[in-house]
Amino acid sequence: MGIHGSTEGSSPSSPRGIHYKFKPFKFELCNPTQGLTKPTARSGHRVVCTESDLYTYGGYNPSVNENDPDIMDDPDWFQSRPLFKEVWRYNMAARWWAKVPVSNIPTVLASNAVVLSGSVLLVYGGTGVPFGGHCSNALYVCDLVPWTPSFRLVEVSGSSPDPQYGQAVLLLGKYLYVIGGTTGYEYSSDVHRLDLETSVWECVYLCNGGCDEPMGRYRHELGFDGKRIFVLGGGTAELVFGFEDLSAFDVETKQWLKLWTIRDATAPDPGYPEARRFHSCVQMPGTNNVVIIGGFTGVDILDDCWMLDLIKLRWKKLTDLKLPYPAYFHSSSVTPAGKLYNFGGINQKGKSTERTSDIHSAWICIPKLKEICWEAVQFYKFTSHLTMTELRNHGCPEEFMQRIPQLQYFYD
Repeated sequence: MGIHGSTEGSSPSSPRGIHYKFKPFKFELCNPTQGLTKPTARSGHRVVCTESDLYTYGGYNPSVNENDPDIMDDPDWFQSRPLFKEVWRYNMAARWWAKVPVSNIPTVLASNAVVLSGSVLLVYGGTGVPFGGHCSNALYVCDLVPWTPSFRLVEVSGSSPDPQYGQAVLLLGKYLYVIGGTTGYEYSSDVHRLDLETSVWECVYLCNGGCDEPMGRYRHELGFDGKRIFVLGGGTAELVFGFEDLSAFDVETKQWLKLWTIRDATAPDPGYPEARRFHSCVQMPGTNNVVIIGGFTGVDILDDCWMLDLIKLRWKKLTDLKLPYPAYFHSSSVTPAGKLYNFGGINQKGKSTERTSDIHSAWICIPKLKEICWEAVQFYKFTSHLTMTELRNHGCPEEFMQRIPQLQYFYD
């Protein structure tokens, strides 16, 4: 199939002379299949990934024209605008967007904290419009597998966090950790956790101004090294927080630590990422490496990507991995195989900014050879030109066949 980038031969499914080549650490635009529906441009949403699909929840766009043909017949939009009361699914193999027919979607739809556990989407906190006018400390869950999925409010007890938005969450075993957030006026770095088996909240740490505690913030991100939860960036209305020294919460001792990181000596001075908020962050599956993407300094919109080893505390600027446009209020997730997907946000193009519905993807590791071969199969569009039976007869492994959407699992 020309997976080594050979220039000899060609596939009948690809333009003559164009061949697949594995390109790690390079963002590429994911062009959805033409003629199908897709989400409207948005910011403030959240995305999660499985090995086959990307899901996006909520978001915000005050600039949508009410006569926009993609949305003018959508009753949910006219009920919730300028917020998007919806869940969309993007299948990576078919390059299809489909709106998931979810019911009982919460009304707070911006700057939520969202994680995926198996097939269950967990949505915590967030806000509506005006931002801060209605904040949430509720947890909603939705199993995405049923034909007609529905959100359910989790009934809880105990010492729950205050209603806020811009919180960051981390799922560790049976606990959902929640750190920070804002009411729109006050900012927190308190730590709470919810026992998902008993639905009981526990206040793990209330900040009182200690020297190792992080300042209150929102729209920060988290990383985890097996023992410590790292707080990465974020800010307030006036401040943005940097990355030279980091606050980390030890989940065993229940104490905050201040840790100094090591600069990238090969990067321009100072060798650390610029302070930022409204960025995105992913942790490479099965590793202690996190990648931060884009964001806003308070003055400039960023397009850079940096990797941090949470054990060695060493930064590395990923010079080849760069967003096509500076962006903030976007959202990113990573597949179990290590492919990063970045969707939406506010892009800077020249002197103007605009919301987008583009998806870009990039490998942030060298995956297993079978994943590279699967990508080559998709590049030559065999997944759209061959039937499931033909693919099986050609020896396509069943684990990859399961990633191809069956028509009955996509929606009108």
